[in-house]
Amino acid sequence: MRILDRYVIREVLLPFVIGLLVFTFILIIPFLIQYAETFIAKGVDTTVVLRIMATLLPQALALSIPAALLIALLIGFGRLSADREFVAMQACGVSVARLLRPVGVIAVAGWAATSYIMLVALPDANQTFREITFSILASRAEGEVKPRTFFEGFPDLVIYVRDVPPTGGWNDVFMADSRPGQVPAVYLARHGRVILDRDRRTVEMALDQGTRHVVNEDGTYGVFAFERLVLSVNPDSVFPRTGPQKGDPEMTIAELRARAKEIEARGESAHNQVMAIHRKFAIPVACLVFGVIGLALGATNRRDGKLGSFVFGLGGFFAYYIPLNLEIGRAHV
Repeated sequence: MRILDRYVIREVLLPFVIGLLVFTFILIIPFLIQYAETFIAKGVDTTVVLRIMATLLPQALALSIPAALLIALLIGFGRLSADREFVAMQACGVSVARLLRPVGVIAVAGWAATSYIMLVALPDANQTFREITFSILASRAEGEVKPRTFFEGFPDLVIYVRDVPPTGGWNDVFMADSRPGQVPAVYLARHGRVILDRDRRTVEMALDQGTRHVVNEDGTYGVFAFERLVLSVNPDSVFPRTGPQKGDPEMTIAELRARAKEIEARGESAHNQVMAIHRKFAIPVACLVFGVIGLALGATNRRDGKLGSFVFGLGGFFAYYIPLNLEIGRAHV
């Protein structure tokens, strides 16, 4: 690379890093509000929460890299324009077309990074997020019950146990059941534990060697003995209602094509899945388009400098992000 190429890349690199950090933080805030509060409320370690948040970075980077690239080109070239360096370049015979070489290097690097995120990193990170989240919530669902302490973490259930053995489960269980639509009951059991099925998203309470105590509508008192009893619990108490379900943007191309075939086999339209495949290629191409736009808008003889370029870049970012976000939202309705 020639001196001119390295000089242009250096001018663009710092604004790109700053823009990348700012836009990534802005885009990841909704995920922080949605998930971090839930985990912190459940007492999950801070290091684990940070690890979970790191798996959400690819979702933000997929949009922040093209936006930061546009901002960086406009700010970098805006500084060159404000200092009249473009005039000096043109006086030395350097045309605007010549600057396509360093801009092309930057844009291709952004395209490659965004393509990797969309095709590989995003599906993998989403899967890792689900595994970590479900493992934490599953392990804490049973472990949150402390011996000789009333536990009300499960909706409409109150649990009291005498002992929690190291091998898991509970000994000498007392449970009051006031779930709506059922007769209030009290359960006494020798052993109990929580059974979770992450694939089916079900939560069950298993009680062994116990009795069920109820007061019937006619005022009579009933006792029923059982060897094993399994009660279904609202899964939202363990698996968040807005949990990381694997949607179209988080699927690989092969998974999207398989889902599209399943939908078409039912006689329905697979438009959303086809559009999701197109977005995996269209969003990285935005880096190449923004490279040309950044050079065209930044390589002028304007004297408004960085501020004017930043305003142009901010407008370009919103013009890029808002319609794309609305389109993704409509695709999931």
